[in-house]
Amino acid sequence: MKLTKKELVFLDPTHTAKTLVLVYLCFSVPIVLLALFVAFIRDGAIPGFTVLSALILNALLGYGLLWIACKVYNWVAGKFGGIELALRELPEEIEAE
Repeated sequence: MKLTKKELVFLDPTHTAKTLVLVYLCFSVPIVLLALFVAFIRDGAIPGFTVLSALILNALLGYGLLWIACKVYNWVAGKFGGIELALRELPEEIEAE
């Protein structure tokens, strides 16, 4: 098996932050819905504005922090080297007709 070593030296801050925030929201929305259900069962009401504003604030803060993290990674990778990846070539797939 032939492995090719590659080094990750740059992350696009805008694209990476957007993608990771969307992935993060996919995991956090079900948890928020569960919290809404528990609040409804316990109190008989849904604190909709609070939860909605928390989700929006969470997404905005997450985006900002991830953007900063990408900028820091790019600086560190430029000075000291980035994350090393080992990649392997895959055989070409043969399309069956």
